[in-house]
Amino acid sequence: MSKLLYREDAFCEKWETEIDDTYEKDGLYFVSLKETAFYPGGGGQPADRGTIAELEVKAVESKDAVPYYGLESNVKGRVECRIDWEYRFDLMQQHTGQHLLSAAFRLVLDRPTIGFHLGQEAVTIDLSGNKLTEAELQLTEQKVNELIYDNRLISSYYVTAAQLAELPVVKQPSVTEDVRIVEIDGVEYNPCGGTHVLSTGQVGLIKILKTEKQKQSQRIYFQCGKRALETTRNMFRIVEKAADHFQTNSQEVLDRIGKQAADLQAAVKRAEELEGRLEELEVVELIHTKAPIAVRSFEGKNVKALQRMAAKLLEAGKEFVILSDAAERKLVLTHRLDEFHSGNLFRTTLSDFGGKGGGSAQMAQASFQQTKDLERYVQFLQDHYRSIV
Repeated sequence: MSKLLYREDAFCEKWETEIDDTYEKDGLYFVSLKETAFYPGGGGQPADRGTIAELEVKAVESKDAVPYYGLESNVKGRVECRIDWEYRFDLMQQHTGQHLLSAAFRLVLDRPTIGFHLGQEAVTIDLSGNKLTEAELQLTEQKVNELIYDNRLISSYYVTAAQLAELPVVKQPSVTEDVRIVEIDGVEYNPCGGTHVLSTGQVGLIKILKTEKQKQSQRIYFQCGKRALETTRNMFRIVEKAADHFQTNSQEVLDRIGKQAADLQAAVKRAEELEGRLEELEVVELIHTKAPIAVRSFEGKNVKALQRMAAKLLEAGKEFVILSDAAERKLVLTHRLDEFHSGNLFRTTLSDFGGKGGGSAQMAQASFQQTKDLERYVQFLQDHYRSIV
């Protein structure tokens, strides 16, 4: 059985120990250590990263409740172990921050935490109950950062079943003997096996990022410590760049963005109106051609526009319509011919022209990788039409 150093000293960064056991699996050599400060993962917290005998730990798995570490080479005897301290300290900040934020939601809003996940980008907790208001989130965020400013002591220790019964723990653990308690002075007693900082001040900062509904609960996304600091830096950088773009100050950026969005929406609406008028003129022009077949290539029309125009041309009396867009390399065919199936023709011939597509008896569409293939297929369709009428 490995001695779990991380339970006694979460700040143990390197140590020497003996290889206790080993086995090979999936191309890795898994070793257990007589003493280990590597947190193996669990309780929502990921496993630590680091090295054993200068070999990177590639995987962690448990065998008979003993953590084993996967290495690319086999090692024996006495080894030096090192934890990726930047990664570990980040996890400690996030995990302790989760304890603090969950405590703040209980203290301010009486909202218990029912779920926790510590990811690479953000940390989440799930709270029971309905949607939180902006005012409630701000009050809770203010409270949790006040707990950080207080720099309250954080300690961990084991209790017996009798001692556990006397503590106002946040939740009851699944076991009753040798339960590890993480205590935040004056805030909570929380059964937890994870690694934590020594005081709330070491969390540094907690920032709530967003919320979203999860069935009967609310999911809170947040960051702590260095993660929150880096996100804050990025947000300020974005706001300042936006302010420079609009030649204004950061307080007026939202107003400027709102105005630009409104102007853009109006411009898009106007462009759609003009495009609609142009489309009508183009359809009229094609209708007035004498031939029963209508063929035209455009620039900048999507498939829906081509289909819409083709349908109008059929209604106006055309019997075979081929419309395409050179920029998008898209093509639409529609007709009023008896015993002719557009989709079947496309399915049996498109591959010879480097195209893909299909459709129904009356209308089909295709796309091409190269403009020359589109043009060849348009010519093929015209020749095919002439051969069947």
